[in-house]
Amino acid sequence: MRDDQEHGQDHDAAGTGEHIAVIGMAGRFPGAEDIDAFWRNLTEGRDTLTREPPRPLRPSTGATDDGTGPCFVPARGLLERPEWFDAGYFGYTAEEARLIDPQQRVFLECAVAALEHAGQDPDRHPGAIGVYGGCTETAYAETLRAQREKLPDVTEEDILLGTAPDFLTVRTAERLGLRGPAVTVQAACATALAAVHLATQDLLSGECDLALAGGVAVHAPPKDAGYTEDGILARDGVCRPFDAAGDGTVAANGVGVLVLKRLADALADGDRVHAVLRGSAVSNDGSARVGFTAPSVAGQAAAVRTAQLVAGVDAGTITYVETHGTATPLGDPIEITALTEAFREDGDDRGYCAIGSVKSNIGHTDAAAGAAGLIKTVLALEHAAIPPSLHFTRPNPQIDLAASPFRVATALEPWQPRGAVRRAGVSAFGIGGINTHAVLEEPPAPPATGPARPLQLLALSAQTPTALETTARNLAAHLRTHPRLPLADVAWTLQTGRRELPYRAYVVADSAEAASAALAARDGESERAVARTAALFLPGASASPGPGWLLPAERVFTTAFDACLDAARDPDATGDPGAAVRAVLGTPRDSWPDDPAVRELAVFAREYALQALWRHWTGEPSAVYGTGTGALVAATAAGVVTLRDAVRLVTAAARCADPARTLTELLRGIALRPARTTLLLGGDGTRYDAGTTPDSSRCATAWAEQADTEAARTALAGDGDRAVFTLPAPTATPDAALDALLTGLGRLWAQGLRVDWSAVHDGARRARLPLPGYPFERLPYLVEPVARPAPRAGAARSAAPRGVPEAPAEPRTAPDPNPRTDSDRTGDTLELVLRLFAQALGLPSVDPDDSFFSLGGDSLIAARVLAQVRELLPVDVKVKDLFSASAATDFAELLDERRAARQQPPKE
Repeated sequence: MRDDQEHGQDHDAAGTGEHIAVIGMAGRFPGAEDIDAFWRNLTEGRDTLTREPPRPLRPSTGATDDGTGPCFVPARGLLERPEWFDAGYFGYTAEEARLIDPQQRVFLECAVAALEHAGQDPDRHPGAIGVYGGCTETAYAETLRAQREKLPDVTEEDILLGTAPDFLTVRTAERLGLRGPAVTVQAACATALAAVHLATQDLLSGECDLALAGGVAVHAPPKDAGYTEDGILARDGVCRPFDAAGDGTVAANGVGVLVLKRLADALADGDRVHAVLRGSAVSNDGSARVGFTAPSVAGQAAAVRTAQLVAGVDAGTITYVETHGTATPLGDPIEITALTEAFREDGDDRGYCAIGSVKSNIGHTDAAAGAAGLIKTVLALEHAAIPPSLHFTRPNPQIDLAASPFRVATALEPWQPRGAVRRAGVSAFGIGGINTHAVLEEPPAPPATGPARPLQLLALSAQTPTALETTARNLAAHLRTHPRLPLADVAWTLQTGRRELPYRAYVVADSAEAASAALAARDGESERAVARTAALFLPGASASPGPGWLLPAERVFTTAFDACLDAARDPDATGDPGAAVRAVLGTPRDSWPDDPAVRELAVFAREYALQALWRHWTGEPSAVYGTGTGALVAATAAGVVTLRDAVRLVTAAARCADPARTLTELLRGIALRPARTTLLLGGDGTRYDAGTTPDSSRCATAWAEQADTEAARTALAGDGDRAVFTLPAPTATPDAALDALLTGLGRLWAQGLRVDWSAVHDGARRARLPLPGYPFERLPYLVEPVARPAPRAGAARSAAPRGVPEAPAEPRTAPDPNPRTDSDRTGDTLELVLRLFAQALGLPSVDPDDSFFSLGGDSLIAARVLAQVRELLPVDVKVKDLFSASAATDFAELLDERRAARQQPPKE
């Protein structure tokens, strides 16, 4: 390991320009409906696979008719009700939902959950959001075709659009309104991590500003948990990565999606950074291997080393690797050899880097495997803890762990860095030779947030009233168990990091505990929001000025209030009412001067400052109306008079016995201007639309009135498309005034008013927090497959991997009535082997001396050949036997030796 000065740089020293932040993630895995449950299972060392009672192997392998021979344990990793889906949330009818492959629906919901975990609303995100992902191959399209008579009007195009993997990401982009690249990735078991790699490249090149990346593999109904000897599945249904007893993995369902963003942007925007993706790489094994499905040390090592170089880190600082770890006798030794080769480029230290495999917990989730491993590693970095890799007792004898940099993590342990920060690697390898690797490190400390007001408005929304109530209950429970969460950041996340859905609710609170109590006490009422504008009513409140008149912590309010008092300064007049207001604010009423202009100026300045603050939050009101002094505030807000003229009119009218006459005289010298928004005047609500100039005599009369009539209020509300907000009356304390403002803001937002939440926080730096996600209201949508005869016990068999054709079953040979002699046996066996080799490899003939693997064979095709050999000959052979005797002549001799050994009588 090189000196720390070379590789142990912190985040600031290393820079953030070429790094990617993981700002959100979501997943569903066996035994875990979300990533919180997933992490609990990992730290508790839980194996969450589902296992059935043992089944006998095929009779030809030694099982007797009563099932007492060799057996296998059917096992699979299952999701809870994957066919259930919230069609209404995504705007699908029941008929449309049934035609979509369940795994694509699961991915769609997971994408929403990931965006919410990141605090990102796709509807309001200013940049391009890309989506990258892939899925496995399922039989759902075949099921739909087989049930066409029950699906009237369903076309082949309908089936294709609903089930083809090509449409996984574009469907997500279409339903969520994403405008960036939508790229479907198909890379077998490396799909999800390859998708992450592609997403990072597009982020760095500027193709998108935010990216969703992941994978899904869900079979609904579940596939039969079969078993093929010498295949990749574990015979006992237990995945034991790197262990001497490991003989394969367990197939599983799962989905995982991560939200990625350029690190510099994430830090600037206050996003929660869960981990930093420093670099990634993808390679392929090419042809330098024994077969299409066989892994390669060189190819894997190249991916790992390239990712380390792209990340700019010394391998000696990487202290955990989430491996591909399938527990196959061939795959595990190759993977550790490749990792060792890559790590040895930076030093010869031993045993400093822990390794693990999530497949020991949940099985192999196929196209989602890379996402499962990546999410596990991000959670481990965030919690500074390494979960145990299960079922490891002693190492595979083909793996020299003692001479490598690695050790298997067998218990939950604190994660000790080797250098300045914790770093990790994640691998995912796909059948066919694709190798992916990523290098991550723990997140930097987040920037400090800005000041927060004492009260916060929490805004909630949902597609249905029942989902809204569930949302409120879930948030209440979360705040109850996390009482130290900064409430301003909770509010910011809810306001800006969630889609604004039709049914809405809000609470105003001063702490997480108070917010939790208010949410739990909700009466269940909600409003369906419709697009509305806001109309302002300014009552010209004349209560005694006091502390509650001012909002000293609100910059916009104080600036507008001071502007009013400054406008009252007139060097040609006696006295300065503005200075008098400043002098007596907050003092007892009896200390105020007798000059009524001082009180009226205070009323005017307060309402003018309140409407300025409201406009800062919500934009220009669609209509304004006021009574008393509030009428002049409304005219000023509408732009009909300048602030200086309005202040002069207020103070002059307050000092005379006939305000209407005084106003009329003064207005002769003031040029009224066209209204910039609808202005209502007087008790009858005379309306002046934007662009029209009110009559000065009508203004004088209206501004002198104290009328507050039902007719004017009705006119202000318009035809129901306006939500009316009445400026709050003076209160005893500033907090009470702020409460009234935020409550009014929440009420109008719930009715459909658009709010500038950044302005509500006055541009202060806020942080986004992970909060409970949307409670999907799911129903089952599944076209069941045509019922098939139940398989005979022991006849279950795993489906062939994608791209590998099923070899036709060889009929069992009847007993030969004229058995051959030993001298004839070799020739007959060779003939059988040549025929099986040719059939499996799709060749017209095979030379007896050609290697099975040089002709295109691989371990999976070999497994099927051996299964046929065991059907036809009473002999026990493994794939490793074919590797050691790969020519037909050599393999035939080996088979004859095994057959002869079986027929030898036992020694005395």
